[in-house]
Amino acid sequence: MHITTRRRACGVTAILLAALAAPLATTTGAVAADGTVAGSKSLGATDIACGGSVPVTVTLDAQTGIAGNPVDIELVLDRSGSMQGAIGALKTAAKSFVDIIDEATDGTLDGVVANGSRIGVVSFADGATVDAPLSSNANAAKTAIDALNASGGTNHSAAISTGQAQLAGSVPGNDKVMVIMTDGQTTVGPDASPAAAAAKAAGTEIFGIGLGSVDAAEIRDWTTDPDATHYYEAPSPAQLQEVFEAIGAAIVVPAATGVTVVDTVSPQFTVSGAAASKGSVAQNANQLTWTISELSTETVTLTFTATHLPATGGGVLAVNPTVAYTDAEGHVVTFGNPTVNVRGCAAAIDVEPETEINELGTPGQTHTVTATVTDDFGAPVPNTAVDFSVLAGPNAGATGNGNTSAAGTVDFTYPATQGLAGLGQDTIRGCFTHAGGQLVCDDVLKDWVDTTPPVVTCEPTNNPGGGNVPPADNEDGFFILSATDAVDPDPQLFVSDSASSAVFGGFPSGTKIKLVQAPGATPNQKPGVGDIDWRITLKGDALVYGVDASGNKSAPVSCLVPPPPK
Repeated sequence: MHITTRRRACGVTAILLAALAAPLATTTGAVAADGTVAGSKSLGATDIACGGSVPVTVTLDAQTGIAGNPVDIELVLDRSGSMQGAIGALKTAAKSFVDIIDEATDGTLDGVVANGSRIGVVSFADGATVDAPLSSNANAAKTAIDALNASGGTNHSAAISTGQAQLAGSVPGNDKVMVIMTDGQTTVGPDASPAAAAAKAAGTEIFGIGLGSVDAAEIRDWTTDPDATHYYEAPSPAQLQEVFEAIGAAIVVPAATGVTVVDTVSPQFTVSGAAASKGSVAQNANQLTWTISELSTETVTLTFTATHLPATGGGVLAVNPTVAYTDAEGHVVTFGNPTVNVRGCAAAIDVEPETEINELGTPGQTHTVTATVTDDFGAPVPNTAVDFSVLAGPNAGATGNGNTSAAGTVDFTYPATQGLAGLGQDTIRGCFTHAGGQLVCDDVLKDWVDTTPPVVTCEPTNNPGGGNVPPADNEDGFFILSATDAVDPDPQLFVSDSASSAVFGGFPSGTKIKLVQAPGATPNQKPGVGDIDWRITLKGDALVYGVDASGNKSAPVSCLVPPPPK
Protein backbone atom coordinates (compact mmCIF):
# COMPACT_ATOMS: atom_id res chain seq x y z
CA MET A 1 0.00 0.00 0.00
CA HIS A 2 1.38 3.42 -0.91
CA ILE A 3 0.02 6.49 0.84
CA THR A 4 0.36 9.66 -1.22
CA THR A 5 1.20 12.74 0.83
CA ARG A 6 0.08 16.24 -0.14
CA ARG A 7 1.65 19.66 0.15
CA ARG A 8 0.67 21.87 3.06
CA ALA A 9 -0.89 24.36 0.70
CA CYS A 10 -3.25 21.86 -0.86
CA GLY A 11 -5.68 19.29 0.47
CA VAL A 12 -8.70 17.22 -0.31
CA THR A 13 -10.76 19.79 1.55
CA ALA A 14 -11.54 21.76 -1.58
CA ILE A 15 -13.37 18.73 -2.99
CA LEU A 16 -15.61 18.51 0.03
CA LEU A 17 -16.20 22.25 0.11
CA ALA A 18 -17.38 22.17 -3.47
CA ALA A 19 -19.44 19.04 -3.13
CA LEU A 20 -21.00 19.59 0.29
CA ALA A 21 -20.59 23.31 0.97
CA ALA A 22 -19.21 22.33 4.40
CA PRO A 23 -16.58 24.33 6.31
CA LEU A 24 -13.69 21.91 5.73
CA ALA A 25 -10.35 23.69 6.21
CA THR A 26 -7.38 23.62 3.87
CA THR A 27 -4.00 22.52 5.24
CA THR A 28 -1.45 25.28 4.94
CA GLY A 29 0.20 24.84 8.34
CA ALA A 30 1.78 21.82 9.99
CA VAL A 31 4.05 20.85 12.82
CA ALA A 32 6.56 18.95 10.70
CA ALA A 33 9.57 20.64 9.16
CA ASP A 34 10.06 20.84 5.40
CA GLY A 35 11.01 17.67 3.58
CA THR A 36 14.49 17.08 2.23
CA VAL A 37 15.92 15.80 -1.04
CA ALA A 38 19.47 14.66 -1.73
CA GLY A 39 20.92 13.68 -5.08
CA SER A 40 23.70 11.40 -6.25
CA LYS A 41 25.01 9.98 -9.48
CA SER A 42 26.84 6.71 -10.10
CA LEU A 43 28.33 4.76 -12.99
CA GLY A 44 28.12 1.02 -13.37
CA ALA A 45 31.79 0.72 -14.39
CA THR A 46 35.04 2.55 -13.81
CA ASP A 47 36.63 1.37 -17.07
CA ILE A 48 35.17 0.70 -20.50
CA ALA A 49 36.64 -0.06 -23.91
CA CYS A 50 36.73 2.50 -26.69
CA GLY A 51 33.19 2.48 -28.07
CA GLY A 52 31.89 0.61 -25.02
CA SER A 53 28.89 1.32 -22.80
CA VAL A 54 28.43 2.23 -19.14
CA PRO A 55 25.21 2.12 -17.06
CA VAL A 56 24.36 5.43 -15.40
CA THR A 57 22.12 5.92 -12.35
CA VAL A 58 20.84 9.27 -11.08
CA THR A 59 19.34 8.90 -7.60
CA LEU A 60 17.07 11.08 -5.47
CA ASP A 61 16.87 10.24 -1.76
CA ALA A 62 13.79 11.98 -0.38
CA GLN A 63 12.56 12.37 3.17
CA THR A 64 9.27 13.82 4.28
CA GLY A 65 9.19 16.49 6.97
CA ILE A 66 8.13 14.02 9.62
CA ALA A 67 10.91 11.61 8.65
CA GLY A 68 13.53 14.23 9.34
CA ASN A 69 11.78 15.92 12.28
CA PRO A 70 10.30 13.38 14.74
CA VAL A 71 6.74 14.01 15.93
CA ASP A 72 4.66 12.41 18.68
CA ILE A 73 1.02 12.18 17.57
CA GLU A 74 -1.93 11.45 19.85
CA LEU A 75 -5.23 10.41 18.27
CA VAL A 76 -8.07 11.40 20.63
CA LEU A 77 -11.23 9.67 19.32
CA ASP A 78 -14.90 10.00 20.33
CA ARG A 79 -16.56 6.65 21.23
CA SER A 80 -19.66 8.10 22.90
CA GLY A 81 -23.05 6.53 22.25
CA SER A 82 -23.83 8.99 19.45
CA MET A 83 -20.95 7.50 17.40
CA GLN A 84 -22.69 4.13 16.96
CA GLY A 85 -23.61 4.86 13.36
CA ALA A 86 -20.20 6.33 12.53
CA ILE A 87 -17.80 4.14 14.51
CA GLY A 88 -16.98 1.94 11.49
CA ALA A 89 -16.12 4.90 9.28
CA LEU A 90 -14.04 6.40 12.11
CA LYS A 91 -12.05 3.19 12.49
CA THR A 92 -11.31 3.05 8.74
CA ALA A 93 -10.34 6.72 8.57
CA ALA A 94 -8.19 6.65 11.72
CA LYS A 95 -6.32 3.53 10.60
CA SER A 96 -5.62 5.17 7.21
CA PHE A 97 -4.14 8.09 9.12
CA VAL A 98 -1.85 5.69 11.03
CA ASP A 99 -0.72 4.19 7.71
CA ILE A 100 0.12 7.65 6.36
CA ILE A 101 2.36 8.30 9.36
CA ASP A 102 3.86 4.80 9.19
CA GLU A 103 4.88 5.08 5.53
CA ALA A 104 5.94 8.71 5.66
CA THR A 105 8.56 8.12 8.35
CA ASP A 106 10.68 5.63 6.37
CA GLY A 107 9.04 5.16 2.97
CA THR A 108 7.74 1.70 3.86
CA LEU A 109 4.32 0.63 5.10
CA ASP A 110 5.65 -1.95 7.55
CA GLY A 111 3.79 -1.38 10.81
CA VAL A 112 6.67 0.68 12.23
CA VAL A 113 6.65 4.43 12.79
CA ALA A 114 10.32 5.10 12.15
CA ASN A 115 12.99 7.76 12.66
CA GLY A 116 11.94 8.69 16.20
CA SER A 117 8.28 9.56 15.59
CA ARG A 118 5.56 7.82 17.64
CA ILE A 119 1.78 7.48 17.67
CA GLY A 120 -0.74 6.76 20.44
CA VAL A 121 -4.51 6.40 20.83
CA VAL A 122 -6.82 7.86 23.51
CA SER A 123 -10.58 7.34 23.32
CA PHE A 124 -13.32 9.01 25.32
CA ALA A 125 -16.99 8.80 26.33
CA ASP A 126 -18.00 9.49 29.97
CA GLY A 127 -14.26 9.43 30.68
CA ALA A 128 -11.05 8.91 28.70
CA THR A 129 -8.75 5.88 28.39
CA VAL A 130 -5.28 5.32 26.98
CA ASP A 131 -5.92 2.58 24.43
CA ALA A 132 -2.41 2.59 22.90
CA PRO A 133 0.47 4.40 24.59
CA LEU A 134 2.79 6.46 22.42
CA SER A 135 5.10 4.06 20.56
CA SER A 136 6.57 3.24 17.17
CA ASN A 137 4.19 0.27 16.88
CA ALA A 138 1.69 1.34 14.21
CA ASN A 139 -0.04 -2.02 14.31
CA ALA A 140 -0.73 -1.63 18.03
CA ALA A 141 -2.38 1.72 17.36
CA LYS A 142 -4.57 0.22 14.64
CA THR A 143 -5.51 -2.70 16.89
CA ALA A 144 -6.59 -0.25 19.57
CA ILE A 145 -8.69 1.66 17.02
CA ASP A 146 -10.36 -1.55 15.86
CA ALA A 147 -11.35 -2.33 19.47
CA LEU A 148 -13.41 0.87 19.96
CA ASN A 149 -17.09 0.51 20.91
CA ALA A 150 -19.60 3.38 21.02
CA SER A 151 -21.52 4.05 24.27
CA GLY A 152 -21.90 6.67 27.00
CA GLY A 153 -21.68 10.46 27.20
CA THR A 154 -19.10 12.94 25.93
CA ASN A 155 -16.34 14.25 28.21
CA HIS A 156 -14.10 16.49 26.10
CA SER A 157 -12.10 17.86 29.01
CA ALA A 158 -11.03 14.37 30.12
CA ALA A 159 -10.21 13.51 26.50
CA ILE A 160 -7.87 16.47 25.99
CA SER A 161 -6.27 16.18 29.44
CA THR A 162 -5.58 12.46 28.97
CA GLY A 163 -4.13 13.00 25.50
CA GLN A 164 -1.92 15.83 26.74
CA ALA A 165 -0.72 13.71 29.66
CA GLN A 166 0.59 11.21 27.14
CA LEU A 167 2.32 13.92 25.09
CA ALA A 168 3.78 15.59 28.16
CA GLY A 169 5.69 12.42 28.93
CA SER A 170 6.99 11.96 25.41
CA VAL A 171 10.51 12.49 24.04
CA PRO A 172 11.46 16.09 24.86
CA GLY A 173 12.85 16.82 21.40
CA ASN A 174 9.82 15.54 19.52
CA ASP A 175 7.13 17.92 18.30
CA LYS A 176 3.68 17.25 19.80
CA VAL A 177 0.44 16.90 17.84
CA MET A 178 -3.05 16.07 19.08
CA VAL A 179 -5.89 15.18 16.69
CA ILE A 180 -9.27 15.21 18.49
CA MET A 181 -12.33 13.93 16.67
CA THR A 182 -15.88 14.34 18.10
CA ASP A 183 -19.48 14.29 16.89
CA GLY A 184 -21.18 16.12 19.73
CA GLN A 185 -21.17 18.73 22.43
CA THR A 186 -19.81 18.23 25.94
CA THR A 187 -22.30 16.27 28.05
CA VAL A 188 -20.03 15.09 30.89
CA GLY A 189 -17.42 17.02 32.83
CA PRO A 190 -16.32 20.64 32.69
CA ASP A 191 -15.72 22.90 29.72
CA ALA A 192 -12.76 21.55 27.76
CA SER A 193 -11.34 24.97 26.82
CA PRO A 194 -9.02 25.26 29.87
CA ALA A 195 -7.58 21.78 29.19
CA ALA A 196 -7.00 22.71 25.52
CA ALA A 197 -5.39 26.02 26.46
CA ALA A 198 -3.03 24.24 28.85
CA ALA A 199 -2.06 21.73 26.16
CA LYS A 200 -1.35 24.48 23.62
CA ALA A 201 0.62 26.43 26.18
CA ALA A 202 2.77 23.32 26.69
CA GLY A 203 3.61 23.32 22.97
CA THR A 204 1.08 20.87 21.59
CA GLU A 205 -0.45 21.62 18.18
CA ILE A 206 -4.16 20.63 18.20
CA PHE A 207 -6.20 19.68 15.14
CA GLY A 208 -9.96 19.31 15.58
CA ILE A 209 -12.51 17.32 13.55
CA GLY A 210 -16.24 17.92 13.93
CA LEU A 211 -18.56 15.23 12.59
CA GLY A 212 -22.11 16.13 11.68
CA SER A 213 -23.98 18.70 13.80
CA VAL A 214 -21.42 19.95 16.29
CA ASP A 215 -20.67 23.15 18.11
CA ALA A 216 -18.03 24.39 15.66
CA ALA A 217 -17.19 27.40 17.83
CA GLU A 218 -16.42 25.13 20.77
CA ILE A 219 -14.01 22.95 18.75
CA ARG A 220 -12.34 25.99 17.15
CA ASP A 221 -11.63 27.24 20.64
CA TRP A 222 -9.67 24.10 21.36
CA THR A 223 -7.59 24.04 18.17
CA THR A 224 -4.36 25.83 17.40
CA ASP A 225 -4.65 29.09 15.53
CA PRO A 226 -5.31 29.76 12.78
CA ASP A 227 -8.61 27.87 12.82
CA ALA A 228 -8.62 27.77 9.01
CA THR A 229 -5.72 25.34 9.05
CA HIS A 230 -6.58 23.33 12.16
CA TYR A 231 -10.38 22.90 12.25
CA TYR A 232 -12.18 20.45 9.92
CA GLU A 233 -15.81 19.52 9.52
CA ALA A 234 -17.01 16.24 8.06
CA PRO A 235 -20.72 16.60 7.25
CA SER A 236 -21.12 12.80 7.34
CA PRO A 237 -19.06 9.71 8.28
CA ALA A 238 -18.25 9.19 4.58
CA GLN A 239 -16.02 12.28 4.66
CA LEU A 240 -13.94 11.17 7.67
CA GLN A 241 -11.45 9.29 5.47
CA GLU A 242 -10.56 12.39 3.44
CA VAL A 243 -10.43 14.62 6.51
CA PHE A 244 -7.95 12.31 8.28
CA GLU A 245 -5.87 12.07 5.07
CA ALA A 246 -5.78 15.86 4.83
CA ILE A 247 -4.53 16.19 8.41
CA GLY A 248 -2.02 13.40 7.83
CA ALA A 249 -0.68 15.24 4.78
CA ALA A 250 -0.41 18.45 6.78
CA ILE A 251 1.62 16.73 9.49
CA VAL A 252 3.82 14.70 7.15
CA VAL A 253 4.83 17.44 4.65
CA PRO A 254 6.07 15.81 1.41
CA ALA A 255 9.77 15.83 0.57
CA ALA A 256 9.13 17.77 -2.64
CA THR A 257 6.51 18.42 -5.29
CA GLY A 258 6.73 19.42 -8.92
CA VAL A 259 10.17 17.84 -9.28
CA THR A 260 12.15 18.24 -12.52
CA VAL A 261 15.61 16.81 -13.13
CA VAL A 262 17.37 17.73 -16.39
CA ASP A 263 20.33 15.45 -17.10
CA THR A 264 22.63 16.51 -19.93
CA VAL A 265 24.91 13.76 -21.21
CA SER A 266 28.32 14.56 -22.71
CA PRO A 267 28.47 14.65 -26.54
CA GLN A 268 31.14 11.95 -26.32
CA PHE A 269 28.33 9.48 -25.61
CA THR A 270 24.95 8.46 -26.96
CA VAL A 271 22.00 7.71 -24.67
CA SER A 272 19.70 4.69 -24.71
CA GLY A 273 17.30 2.82 -22.45
CA ALA A 274 16.29 5.74 -20.24
CA ALA A 275 13.85 4.64 -17.50
CA ALA A 276 12.58 6.13 -14.24
CA SER A 277 11.48 4.20 -11.15
CA LYS A 278 8.96 6.96 -10.47
CA GLY A 279 7.55 9.72 -12.64
CA SER A 280 8.33 9.96 -16.33
CA VAL A 281 11.39 10.67 -18.47
CA ALA A 282 11.54 12.38 -21.86
CA GLN A 283 14.60 12.29 -24.11
CA ASN A 284 15.73 14.94 -26.56
CA ALA A 285 19.04 13.79 -28.09
CA ASN A 286 21.49 13.80 -25.15
CA GLN A 287 19.18 15.59 -22.73
CA LEU A 288 16.89 13.66 -20.38
CA THR A 289 14.08 15.43 -18.52
CA TRP A 290 12.77 13.50 -15.51
CA THR A 291 9.57 14.75 -13.88
CA ILE A 292 7.96 13.60 -10.63
CA SER A 293 4.77 15.07 -9.22
CA GLU A 294 5.62 14.36 -5.57
CA LEU A 295 8.30 12.75 -3.43
CA SER A 296 7.71 11.29 0.00
CA THR A 297 10.20 9.27 2.05
CA GLU A 298 11.64 7.16 -0.73
CA THR A 299 14.58 6.57 -3.04
CA VAL A 300 13.90 6.94 -6.75
CA THR A 301 16.19 6.48 -9.72
CA LEU A 302 16.70 7.48 -13.32
CA THR A 303 18.75 4.91 -15.23
CA PHE A 304 20.14 4.84 -18.76
CA THR A 305 23.04 3.51 -20.80
CA ALA A 306 25.74 5.81 -22.15
CA THR A 307 27.65 4.45 -25.16
CA HIS A 308 30.99 5.99 -26.04
CA LEU A 309 31.59 7.44 -29.52
CA PRO A 310 35.09 6.32 -30.63
CA ALA A 311 35.53 9.33 -32.91
CA THR A 312 35.56 11.62 -29.88
CA GLY A 313 38.59 9.97 -28.30
CA GLY A 314 39.07 8.30 -24.95
CA GLY A 315 40.57 9.19 -21.60
CA VAL A 316 38.98 10.14 -18.29
CA LEU A 317 35.51 11.28 -19.31
CA ALA A 318 32.58 12.76 -17.40
CA VAL A 319 29.48 11.01 -18.72
CA ASN A 320 26.78 13.45 -17.62
CA PRO A 321 28.52 16.43 -16.07
CA THR A 322 25.40 18.60 -15.83
CA VAL A 323 22.38 17.51 -13.79
CA ALA A 324 19.97 20.31 -12.82
CA TYR A 325 17.27 19.88 -10.15
CA THR A 326 14.24 22.06 -9.44
CA ASP A 327 11.06 21.63 -7.39
CA ALA A 328 8.18 23.73 -6.12
CA GLU A 329 9.74 24.07 -2.67
CA GLY A 330 13.02 25.46 -3.97
CA HIS A 331 15.27 22.70 -2.68
CA VAL A 332 18.88 22.92 -3.81
CA VAL A 333 20.13 19.48 -4.83
CA THR A 334 23.64 18.81 -6.12
CA PHE A 335 25.02 15.72 -7.75
CA GLY A 336 28.52 14.28 -7.88
CA ASN A 337 30.35 13.92 -11.16
CA PRO A 338 31.93 10.44 -11.42
CA THR A 339 34.09 9.74 -14.45
CA VAL A 340 34.77 6.65 -16.53
CA ASN A 341 38.12 5.62 -17.99
CA VAL A 342 37.61 5.00 -21.71
CA ARG A 343 40.50 2.77 -22.72
CA GLY A 344 41.80 1.50 -26.05
CA CYS A 345 41.23 4.57 -28.24
CA ALA A 346 44.40 5.27 -30.23
CA ALA A 347 45.66 8.60 -28.90
CA ALA A 348 49.43 8.86 -29.34
CA ILE A 349 52.29 7.51 -31.45
CA ASP A 350 55.95 7.22 -30.51
CA VAL A 351 58.54 6.36 -33.16
CA GLU A 352 61.91 5.06 -31.98
CA PRO A 353 64.82 5.49 -32.07
CA GLU A 354 64.45 9.23 -31.72
CA THR A 355 67.85 9.82 -33.31
CA GLU A 356 70.46 7.46 -34.64
CA ILE A 357 73.78 7.82 -36.43
CA ASN A 358 75.02 5.09 -38.74
CA GLU A 359 78.05 4.59 -40.95
CA LEU A 360 76.85 4.44 -44.52
CA GLY A 361 79.51 1.83 -45.07
CA THR A 362 79.21 -0.93 -47.57
CA PRO A 363 76.24 -1.34 -49.93
CA GLY A 364 73.07 -2.90 -48.49
CA GLN A 365 72.74 -0.73 -45.37
CA THR A 366 69.16 -0.39 -43.98
CA HIS A 367 67.50 1.49 -41.17
CA THR A 368 64.54 0.31 -39.06
CA VAL A 369 62.23 2.40 -36.90
CA THR A 370 59.46 1.11 -34.63
CA ALA A 371 56.20 2.95 -34.01
CA THR A 372 54.19 2.30 -30.85
CA VAL A 373 50.55 3.42 -30.72
CA THR A 374 49.03 3.94 -27.26
CA ASP A 375 45.76 5.08 -25.73
CA ASP A 376 45.23 7.98 -23.32
CA PHE A 377 46.57 5.85 -20.47
CA GLY A 378 49.75 4.74 -22.26
CA ALA A 379 48.48 1.22 -22.97
CA PRO A 380 49.26 -0.32 -26.39
CA VAL A 381 46.55 -0.26 -29.05
CA PRO A 382 46.60 -3.16 -31.56
CA ASN A 383 45.30 -3.24 -35.16
CA THR A 384 46.01 0.44 -35.83
CA ALA A 385 47.17 1.29 -39.36
CA VAL A 386 50.39 3.30 -39.38
CA ASP A 387 51.90 5.02 -42.44
CA PHE A 388 55.61 5.80 -42.66
CA SER A 389 57.48 8.16 -44.94
CA VAL A 390 60.92 9.69 -45.22
CA LEU A 391 60.07 13.37 -45.50
CA ALA A 392 63.52 14.77 -46.21
CA GLY A 393 67.13 13.71 -46.51
CA PRO A 394 69.09 11.41 -48.80
CA ASN A 395 66.30 8.81 -48.75
CA ALA A 396 63.34 11.20 -49.12
CA GLY A 397 60.32 9.55 -50.71
CA ALA A 398 60.72 6.12 -49.12
CA THR A 399 57.38 4.93 -47.69
CA GLY A 400 55.85 1.99 -45.87
CA ASN A 401 52.86 0.97 -43.77
CA GLY A 402 51.52 -1.70 -41.48
CA ASN A 403 49.15 -2.48 -38.62
CA THR A 404 50.21 -2.52 -34.99
CA SER A 405 50.64 -5.87 -33.26
CA ALA A 406 49.11 -6.94 -29.97
CA ALA A 407 51.95 -5.02 -28.34
CA GLY A 408 50.89 -1.88 -30.23
CA THR A 409 54.05 -1.84 -32.39
CA VAL A 410 54.86 -1.89 -36.10
CA ASP A 411 58.26 -1.64 -37.88
CA PHE A 412 59.40 0.26 -40.97
CA THR A 413 62.67 -0.67 -42.69
CA TYR A 414 64.13 1.12 -45.70
CA PRO A 415 67.40 0.72 -47.64
CA ALA A 416 70.02 3.45 -47.64
CA THR A 417 71.04 5.23 -50.82
CA GLN A 418 74.66 4.35 -51.56
CA GLY A 419 77.52 6.65 -52.42
CA LEU A 420 77.92 10.31 -51.63
CA ALA A 421 74.24 10.89 -52.33
CA GLY A 422 73.41 8.67 -49.37
CA LEU A 423 75.09 10.96 -46.84
CA GLY A 424 72.93 13.30 -44.77
CA GLN A 425 70.03 13.35 -42.32
CA ASP A 426 66.72 11.62 -42.98
CA THR A 427 63.52 12.90 -41.33
CA ILE A 428 61.22 9.91 -40.83
CA ARG A 429 57.57 10.29 -39.93
CA GLY A 430 55.08 7.74 -38.59
CA CYS A 431 51.35 8.60 -38.53
CA PHE A 432 47.99 7.07 -37.76
CA THR A 433 44.57 8.55 -38.39
CA HIS A 434 42.66 9.34 -35.20
CA ALA A 435 39.06 8.12 -35.13
CA GLY A 436 38.03 11.76 -35.37
CA GLY A 437 39.80 12.08 -38.72
CA GLN A 438 42.97 14.00 -37.83
CA LEU A 439 46.48 12.68 -38.31
CA VAL A 440 48.60 11.97 -35.24
CA CYS A 441 52.32 11.81 -36.10
CA ASP A 442 55.81 11.57 -34.66
CA ASP A 443 59.08 12.46 -36.42
CA VAL A 444 62.53 10.98 -35.82
CA LEU A 445 65.97 11.56 -37.36
CA LYS A 446 68.55 9.29 -38.98
CA ASP A 447 72.07 10.51 -39.81
CA TRP A 448 73.98 8.64 -42.50
CA VAL A 449 77.67 9.47 -42.09
CA ASP A 450 81.08 8.50 -43.45
CA THR A 451 83.86 8.45 -40.89
CA THR A 452 86.05 5.78 -42.47
CA PRO A 453 89.17 6.99 -44.36
CA PRO A 454 90.15 5.58 -47.72
CA VAL A 455 92.44 2.59 -48.04
CA VAL A 456 95.68 3.74 -49.75
CA THR A 457 98.38 1.73 -51.52
CA CYS A 458 101.67 2.73 -53.17
CA GLU A 459 102.84 -0.09 -55.41
CA PRO A 460 105.85 -0.28 -57.76
CA THR A 461 104.93 0.02 -61.40
CA ASN A 462 106.59 -0.25 -64.77
CA ASN A 463 109.36 1.92 -66.16
CA PRO A 464 107.99 3.28 -69.43
CA GLY A 465 111.47 2.93 -70.91
CA GLY A 466 112.24 -0.47 -69.49
CA GLY A 467 109.20 -2.70 -69.98
CA ASN A 468 105.87 -3.31 -68.38
CA VAL A 469 107.10 -5.34 -65.42
CA PRO A 470 108.53 -3.30 -62.58
CA PRO A 471 111.90 -4.49 -61.34
CA ALA A 472 111.98 -6.22 -58.00
CA ASP A 473 113.97 -3.50 -56.28
CA ASN A 474 112.26 -0.71 -58.18
CA GLU A 475 115.50 1.17 -58.35
CA ASP A 476 113.95 3.45 -60.96
CA GLY A 477 111.28 4.76 -58.45
CA PHE A 478 108.12 4.26 -60.48
CA PHE A 479 104.94 3.81 -58.44
CA ILE A 480 101.15 3.58 -58.98
CA LEU A 481 99.03 5.25 -56.29
CA SER A 482 95.56 3.87 -55.45
CA ALA A 483 92.78 4.70 -52.98
CA THR A 484 89.46 2.97 -52.37
CA ASP A 485 86.56 4.22 -50.18
CA ALA A 486 83.22 2.62 -49.23
CA VAL A 487 81.36 5.85 -49.96
CA ASP A 488 83.45 8.19 -52.07
CA PRO A 489 84.13 6.71 -55.52
CA ASP A 490 86.92 9.19 -56.14
CA PRO A 491 89.01 9.86 -53.05
CA GLN A 492 92.04 12.09 -53.52
CA LEU A 493 95.66 11.06 -52.98
CA PHE A 494 98.44 13.26 -51.64
CA VAL A 495 102.21 12.80 -51.58
CA SER A 496 104.09 14.46 -48.73
CA ASP A 497 107.85 14.73 -48.19
CA SER A 498 109.18 13.11 -45.07
CA ALA A 499 112.08 15.58 -45.04
CA SER A 500 110.17 18.79 -45.79
CA SER A 501 106.73 20.35 -45.60
CA ALA A 502 106.07 19.83 -49.29
CA VAL A 503 102.80 18.14 -50.25
CA PHE A 504 101.73 17.30 -53.81
CA GLY A 505 98.26 16.32 -54.97
CA GLY A 506 95.49 15.57 -54.89
CA PHE A 507 95.70 12.84 -57.41
CA PRO A 508 92.97 10.43 -58.49
CA SER A 509 93.33 6.77 -57.73
CA GLY A 510 95.52 5.04 -60.35
CA THR A 511 97.95 7.93 -60.72
CA LYS A 512 101.46 6.82 -61.78
CA ILE A 513 104.45 8.77 -60.49
CA LYS A 514 108.24 8.81 -60.77
CA LEU A 515 109.80 9.53 -57.38
CA VAL A 516 113.24 11.07 -57.13
CA GLN A 517 115.05 11.56 -53.82
CA ALA A 518 117.44 14.53 -53.90
CA PRO A 519 118.30 15.80 -50.42
CA GLY A 520 119.82 19.01 -51.75
CA ALA A 521 117.10 19.81 -54.26
CA THR A 522 113.93 21.82 -53.88
CA PRO A 523 110.90 19.50 -53.78
CA ASN A 524 108.93 19.84 -57.01
CA GLN A 525 106.33 18.22 -59.28
CA LYS A 526 106.68 17.97 -63.07
CA PRO A 527 104.70 16.14 -65.77
CA GLY A 528 105.88 12.62 -66.34
CA VAL A 529 106.95 10.81 -69.50
CA GLY A 530 104.83 8.23 -71.28
CA ASP A 531 102.19 6.72 -69.04
CA ILE A 532 103.82 8.27 -65.99
CA ASP A 533 101.58 11.10 -64.82
CA TRP A 534 103.99 13.00 -62.62
CA ARG A 535 107.70 13.25 -61.72
CA ILE A 536 107.97 14.22 -58.07
CA THR A 537 111.29 15.21 -56.50
CA LEU A 538 111.55 15.01 -52.71
CA LYS A 539 114.24 15.56 -50.12
CA GLY A 540 113.20 12.48 -48.18
CA ASP A 541 110.86 9.53 -48.59
CA ALA A 542 107.29 9.83 -49.95
CA LEU A 543 104.41 9.55 -47.46
CA VAL A 544 101.18 8.91 -49.39
CA TYR A 545 97.74 9.40 -47.84
CA GLY A 546 94.16 9.65 -49.09
CA VAL A 547 91.29 12.05 -48.25
CA ASP A 548 87.65 11.30 -49.12
CA ALA A 549 84.80 13.75 -49.73
CA SER A 550 83.84 13.66 -46.04
CA GLY A 551 87.35 14.81 -45.09
CA ASN A 552 88.46 11.47 -43.69
CA LYS A 553 92.25 11.21 -43.97
CA SER A 554 94.02 7.87 -44.08
CA ALA A 555 97.26 7.05 -42.31
CA PRO A 556 100.27 7.66 -44.56
CA VAL A 557 101.80 4.85 -46.57
CA SER A 558 105.54 5.01 -47.26
CA CYS A 559 106.82 4.86 -50.82
CA LEU A 560 110.56 4.34 -50.47
CA VAL A 561 112.41 6.49 -52.94
CA PRO A 562 115.50 4.86 -54.43
CA PRO A 563 118.79 6.61 -53.74
CA PRO A 564 120.18 8.92 -56.38
CA PRO A 565 122.07 7.20 -59.23
CA LYS A 566 125.68 6.39 -58.50
